[in-house]
Amino acid sequence: MYLLEFLKEAARTTDAPAKRITVEHRLVCSGELYNARVQTGSGWRKSDATRVLARSPFELFVVSRPFDAYPQELCLRLMLDYATEQCMQENMSFRNIFLPDDEIVEDLCSLLSLLARRLIVPAALVREQYKEENPALGSFGTDFPQPLLSIHYTAWKQRPHMIITRGPDGQEIVSYHPPPLRVYPDILQDLLLRLPSLPESDRIIRAARLYREALEVIETRPDSAYQLLISVAETLSNTTPPAYEPTEQEMLENKRPLYEMALKFGLCADQARQLALEAGRGNPWTKRRFKAFLSKSVQPEELSVKDRVFHPLEALCPPPDKFSKALSNIYDLRSGNLHEGKPLPRSVRIGIGPMIAARDLPLNPLAPPEIPPVVWFERVVSLAVRRFILNYTSAPTSPFGDPALPSPETAAD
Repeated sequence: MYLLEFLKEAARTTDAPAKRITVEHRLVCSGELYNARVQTGSGWRKSDATRVLARSPFELFVVSRPFDAYPQELCLRLMLDYATEQCMQENMSFRNIFLPDDEIVEDLCSLLSLLARRLIVPAALVREQYKEENPALGSFGTDFPQPLLSIHYTAWKQRPHMIITRGPDGQEIVSYHPPPLRVYPDILQDLLLRLPSLPESDRIIRAARLYREALEVIETRPDSAYQLLISVAETLSNTTPPAYEPTEQEMLENKRPLYEMALKFGLCADQARQLALEAGRGNPWTKRRFKAFLSKSVQPEELSVKDRVFHPLEALCPPPDKFSKALSNIYDLRSGNLHEGKPLPRSVRIGIGPMIAARDLPLNPLAPPEIPPVVWFERVVSLAVRRFILNYTSAPTSPFGDPALPSPETAAD
């Protein structure tokens, strides 16, 4: 993965040879990010210093004007060299030389989306800067512009504000938009530079890709988002060591019919037991690992705190004592949806925005549906994965401010 190679090289030494090419990409964030390390007495939107979200191993800068324009436009600058991919077959050699900025930017956006719980996507490459001059191109030889008219990106729909009149006491303005998010550049840099040295770093990047894709379709195709979020949890539940390891007794119970059949064929009890255990080793135990990964990282009671990003109806979300059962239902229905095309209930789309279609409400509003809304499950997966990453990288705090995760403010307290 070129992002991991890029971060690994950045972490090695500051004396590495200077890269020959500087590329600048524009990113789009469905939310508002600002530098929390800059002390401003009059608000972060009045200081250009708060626009600097990262200085190393890449530069990340808020270019939106005004600061809180939606979606927020970011500028990403990084320095790199050409990459070479090569393979041999018999007496032939195949080689491809290219600039891997697209791959790096895609994976970086995925990782930032996962850590920030905001959809961050690439929009366009806007310039390339070269150290070598090309007299035939004049100034464009060292500062090569890129086309902008074909820019395309995905962003969440801007959510409305609601005015609630409270009688003679006045009015209250309620925003359904995700709140501004603090960024700690030093903590972000430290976490990113630690990542490549870890044995499961590629698995984390793969999970981040799935998570960002889920955020891209959560508003329009919640069924697909559900499947992608399940895949995120499955991907990280199989790390080393996995989230769940069956006991010998559980393996025997899982292969009980085989054990009994072996006894009928004349094998002794010990032989039948060894045969059943050996057959049980091929069971990936995906459902139990899936549930264990989420259950170990998320306490059901903390989900009763109002979500800051989405707005699921409390009546459609499982109570704490039904948390484990809800995870089982999600995994079971996932198999029917994936292998047989069984649709998920329409109620899974409730909570993405403030408006609810009457058709999406369950027929019996007093009985919560078997499958909770996709935004409830997204919150569970997001919490579990971000806590896993913080623990796996030994990061003391999150690089993005979130009340559900340790931050520099809570660490100081």
